[in-house]
Amino acid sequence: MLFTSYAFVVFFAGVAMPLRWLVPARLVPAALLCASYAFYISWSPRYAALLGAMTLASYFAGALLARPGGRKKLVVTLAVTALLLVLAYFKYTNFILAQLRVTGHVDVALPLGVSFFVFEMISYVVDVHRGTPPAGSLVQYLVYIAYFPHLVAGPIVRAGELLPQLEKARPFDSNLTSEGMFIALVGFVKKMVFADNLGVFADAVFKAPEAHPSAAVWLGALAYTGQIFCDFSGYTDIARGASMMLGIELPENFDYPYNSRSITEFWRRWHMTLSRWLRDYLYISLGGNRGGKLATYRNLFLTMLLGGLWHGASWTFVAWGAWHGALLALHKLLVDLTRKTPIFVRLRANIAYQTASLVTTFFVVVLGWVLFRAQTFAAAAAMLKAMFGPFVALSPADATPDFVLTGRLLAVLALMHVLGFAKVGLRAHRAMPPAARGLLWAAMIACVYVFAIGSPTFIYFQF
Repeated sequence: MLFTSYAFVVFFAGVAMPLRWLVPARLVPAALLCASYAFYISWSPRYAALLGAMTLASYFAGALLARPGGRKKLVVTLAVTALLLVLAYFKYTNFILAQLRVTGHVDVALPLGVSFFVFEMISYVVDVHRGTPPAGSLVQYLVYIAYFPHLVAGPIVRAGELLPQLEKARPFDSNLTSEGMFIALVGFVKKMVFADNLGVFADAVFKAPEAHPSAAVWLGALAYTGQIFCDFSGYTDIARGASMMLGIELPENFDYPYNSRSITEFWRRWHMTLSRWLRDYLYISLGGNRGGKLATYRNLFLTMLLGGLWHGASWTFVAWGAWHGALLALHKLLVDLTRKTPIFVRLRANIAYQTASLVTTFFVVVLGWVLFRAQTFAAAAAMLKAMFGPFVALSPADATPDFVLTGRLLAVLALMHVLGFAKVGLRAHRAMPPAARGLLWAAMIACVYVFAIGSPTFIYFQF
């Protein structure tokens, strides 16, 4: 049941919304739980039991940790280890067996959303161990984990962000619902107009970069850069918007990341809930910045290396994580060396320097996306060779309809990114009278209807 399918629209409008708003307030968590498991079962009936079992195990681990006394360190260690082992089994068994050249084994299918709900379970157990109050009831915790807007691909929600909203269900708010509709429609436009159409050209270039002139290969890399942003942030927008229409607010996950002027700033703006998770539960656990500067650089690198591995069982994902880890460590080193140097303090306030920093950051991010998108090092090498090889000018034959459409979409997307379209649009939306809002919604729906080409899934569903 894709967010972009008619089945989801029917499910949301005909099942989830009535269940949420027509039942008594005390039954709202139970209603959301039923809707969420119905949503997950529509995707993966055989793994719904796994989701339920892991949720119960992490809930009772939290209950043990909340009790006074006991061997809490042992409990949290066993709970986190068990959750990671489940994740490792489903996510990395095929990869490990392939590296060992074991033939004839049965492929282990990846449960939908396992990377996200395992991280949420770990954060809950660790937070309770650190002193955060546990869930008020089992039903509330079951909803927290299975809540369908964020279940499949995030955002990665902390218990403290969702559980308080379940403890006292808020009354219907027409302004919040209207805002949720607008945010969800922005997500549909990002996904179905921009991401899916950009993906057509990106896929063609990554499939055979040697068959395209270098300018077209660069455009293909930029197309994927736009595609993954619009695909993933579009999913998050739909999730956040749908959740707002149910009276529950989810955290933002993207803040115009391609406007970043350093790789550190990029990771504060890109997949923000994952960045915070990696910082709070991995980077700090590795020692953070407590062991001196060298240890800090090492921990930054290891955090991103493991973050790359979390994205998928492939050496290219590991390399992508290493690339960003090295860039973060290098940026931290440069900041440490120049923080108190007067010339660099003045330079950072210079417009030309800031522009150069933005362009440089965007450039290294694009190179990283080549590794992320390529399925093998050979494919990545072919793409990079075509990008940095001898320059080949475009011919009239290269200006295909897909090429022209990609260029136009990227230009519009860049302008929207720089202008902060979503935030500006949201402020304008709030000031509109109801009739104007309705016309805007209709225009966005029409835009989706005209330009949608129908992509079978979201990129981050594979993680």
